Amino acid sequence: MIRLIDNLSQVLSAASINVSNTIENWFPYIGEAQETFIRPVLGDVLYGQLQDAMALDPVPPDDGTTIENLAVLLEMIRKPLALYALWLGADEFGVSVSSQGIQVIETPTHKTAPQYRVQNLKENWIRRANTSLDLALKFLDEHRRDYPGYVQQDADLFIRDTQEFNSEVDIRESRRVFVALKPVIRSVEKKYIRPALSSQLFDELKQAWKTGDVLTKELADLMDLIRPALAHLTMARALMEISIDILDWGIFDTAGNTFSNVSSKQASNKERIAVMADACQRDGEAELKALQQFLDENACEELYADYFHSSRYAGKKMAEHRNEFANKPDNSFFLV
Repeated sequence: MIRLIDNLSQVLSAASINVSNTIENWFPYIGEAQETFIRPVLGDVLYGQLQDAMALDPVPPDDGTTIENLAVLLEMIRKPLALYALWLGADEFGVSVSSQGIQVIETPTHKTAPQYRVQNLKENWIRRANTSLDLALKFLDEHRRDYPGYVQQDADLFIRDTQEFNSEVDIRESRRVFVALKPVIRSVEKKYIRPALSSQLFDELKQAWKTGDVLTKELADLMDLIRPALAHLTMARALMEISIDILDWGIFDTAGNTFSNVSSKQASNKERIAVMADACQRDGEAELKALQQFLDENACEELYADYFHSSRYAGKKMAEHRNEFANKPDNSFFLV
């Protein structure tokens, strides 16, 4: 593996650590941090270009990306990478694993820090790492022309980037949050948007969207109605799912800890999450009902013909009386 950090000064530029460290001790955590946190958000192409840029005799990529631009991005990526590596390695340093067991290393001048101090430091590292990575991804979004290798993953989704989602639901413009929401967006499209549009109209709109061409006014009007519903229904599900880890030995709260004196962000209580999820669900259902009503009132042979000839079409007279989206506290909807 070609590591994007190859000397201690690059770690020291991100966080203060003892200069007696050697970079070799950090290599396993740097490699793991690259694969776990950096590669998924950059994509394989741009990630590979950054690795090539670390070579002793770098060759510019075939797509026209310059070594100078890669050097700028590499400098931005190293900060979150170093902080993620510190976060991953903190629990193992100062511990000796031998045939005699697991022991803590101490010297007359250096004592092991209390566990709550270690936890506070790790919390600070992960917070700074996440913020730094978001800034690097924002830089990429704003300079896409300079990095052709940064290809939008899941570019066929009706909501393709952070700004589009944030215009409907406030996620603090976090690119990392948007990446976590993509699987939910895709699921909501299949379970809610496709049945509401009819499979024929959904496929027509999806194909037009994937080509990257400018949408016709008719399809653009549909997208303006789809995005709010899609964003709110996505959040209704994500609020219940994004704060938990599903592991092979159980389900756990992501942000929980067992130390009362650890300074860290706590997960919002379940009652508040449920209220937010319910509000997003109601908003999404209301917006989806508006989309359905729009189609029933406007579809004809010349406009949205695929929907007009599908079993979903109810006609203008029935448009306001469809009960699939009854917005009641004890009732949600599911289309089959």
